[in-house]
Amino acid sequence: MRVMIVDDEPLARDRLRRMLSAIDNCTVVGDAGDGEQALVLAKEVVPDLVFMDVRMPGMDGLIAAQHLAKIEPPPAVIVCTAYDDYAVEAFSSQAIGYLLKPVKQADLENVLSRTRRVNKAQLNELQ
Repeated sequence: MRVMIVDDEPLARDRLRRMLSAIDNCTVVGDAGDGEQALVLAKEVVPDLVFMDVRMPGMDGLIAAQHLAKIEPPPAVIVCTAYDDYAVEAFSSQAIGYLLKPVKQADLENVLSRTRRVNKAQLNELQ
C-alpha cells in the first residue's frame, strides 16, 4: 500500500513513518507539511492511503481531504490528530478512519487492517 503522511509537525511525520515501516506492505511514498503541499504531492506520488492531520497552517486537513476525495480514484484518508472533536467533520470529509495522537502501534495496525477489508456494498458496486 502506497502511503502519504500529511502533518505540519516534522517529528510527528517521522514518528508515523517509523511506525509504518514496521508494517508489511506499507510504503511511505511522500510526506507534506500542509494541505496545499499534500494536494500537489498526491498528484505526483498517487498514494493509496493518506494520513492527514487536521490543524495545519494554510489549508487544514479536512479541506485537503475534501479535495482528495474528488480525485479519481480517490486515496483513502485516515485523520490523525491530537484532537478528538473533529471526528464528525472527518467522516463527512470521507475519511475512513480516525487516530488520536500519540498514535499507538496497535491502533495503527487496527485502522490499516480495516482499510484492507472490502465491505458488501463495495463488492456489489464493483460487480
